[in-house]
Amino acid sequence: MAFCMVALHKRQDLIDACVTLLNSEWSRSQSARLHSLEKSNDGLPYSLVMIETNNSQEEKVAGYCRLAKVVNQPKAVFIESVVVPTDRRGQGLGRRLMDLAEEHAGYQGYTEVYLTTKDKQGFYEHLGYRYCKPVNTFNAQVLETCSCVFLTNTIVSENVPTPPAKSTDTIRSVKAESNLNDKCTSQASQVILESPSTDEELSCCTRTESKNSCESNDCEPASTPSALPPPPPPPPPPPPTTVPNVTVYWMMKDLYDKQ
Repeated sequence: MAFCMVALHKRQDLIDACVTLLNSEWSRSQSARLHSLEKSNDGLPYSLVMIETNNSQEEKVAGYCRLAKVVNQPKAVFIESVVVPTDRRGQGLGRRLMDLAEEHAGYQGYTEVYLTTKDKQGFYEHLGYRYCKPVNTFNAQVLETCSCVFLTNTIVSENVPTPPAKSTDTIRSVKAESNLNDKCTSQASQVILESPSTDEELSCCTRTESKNSCESNDCEPASTPSALPPPPPPPPPPPPTTVPNVTVYWMMKDLYDKQ
């Protein structure tokens, strides 16, 4: 068995196999995956495919990774989407893929390699990577491969926290204010009804243009308006939800330290 690394944009016949391999790890639509893979070019981003050739000279995609630009660090590159077939894991393909990717990056003039991981930090430590501060990347797909917010070595939340519910004191204040307004309204209505009036003012038989004027000399006594009932209490706050946490590890390797 022989392994070699090739650029995907120079082997367009391998795109379908790469789509299948990537979607087995990070599911996306066919069109979205093709659109992403078609961005590979002689610059960055740069898709790399590890090909396995058997004794019959038959080729098979045995791994994939992607190189992206690190902002303001012309000698550094960001490696991501590192994946090998599920049924071939545990056979050393991951180490072989990383060795070939680092070798290819060195040929392109890069001296430092950065990456992120959420659960494979032990594997990368064995390859010589160490923890580091985050760097800014361009055209990288960290959100897809890490399934979390673009941060480093810190527990981050995938959900927006629920806004705090109103306190009991706030609810009591709203009720008291409402009752006070109702009381004031009732007292104002009582003052108006009990104010002295002349017979002419109490007569509702005066001709007016209003449609509600009395049509006879007999007037019905005005009814006393009743106070409005207090508003119902607000619903209780929803129970707290469990927010999943994800830790993202940034790591880097100096290719000059490769043994």
